[in-house]
Amino acid sequence: MLLVQDICLSWGKKERSSVYAKKRAEFPIVYSLDKLPDTFHGDVIVHRLNSWQRGSMFRNLRMSDAYRFQFYTSVEDLNLTNLSIRLDSESYEVTFFYDERRGGQPIRQGHNKDYHNMDSLLYRHDILNETAFSLKRGQYGRIIWNERQKDYDTGEWYYQMHVSNLLHYPEKKLKTDIFLTRRPDFEYKQMAVLY
Repeated sequence: MLLVQDICLSWGKKERSSVYAKKRAEFPIVYSLDKLPDTFHGDVIVHRLNSWQRGSMFRNLRMSDAYRFQFYTSVEDLNLTNLSIRLDSESYEVTFFYDERRGGQPIRQGHNKDYHNMDSLLYRHDILNETAFSLKRGQYGRIIWNERQKDYDTGEWYYQMHVSNLLHYPEKKLKTDIFLTRRPDFEYKQMAVLY
């Protein structure tokens, strides 16, 4: 089973100063699995948490329980922004790639492992597409990346930090503190300067 904790923190232009950036450095990048359903199905569970920074305060955005926990029969059904996961025999290969349709600014260019693969959707694209890590049974990895987005209603820029905690969990019974009781075996970062 693959357990994914998908965390997003957003903030506006007013929170760009160093005072608020210091406060953001205190933002938790791992949480307990609150309100975990008693029963679930599938091989993948995604736990979503969204927060917004207003001044020095963080506010959790309200989400329905159906959105907070999502279940998928396999990793092929997952649709996570900038992440691709595939099961390779006994491990999950986690790839970070710049999703041109959904990713914000800046555009991330660099090594594209599928540049010459004619069967890939990323064939001949000058974007970043690289393996972050592979998770064997019992291993835990974390991906942290940021972006700048534009609000289509107001035209204002806003900023986001994304954290994905991924655990190749060997059991069916989940513990609510599973991400809190250990450190990641792998950590991958794509932190750009957001101006």
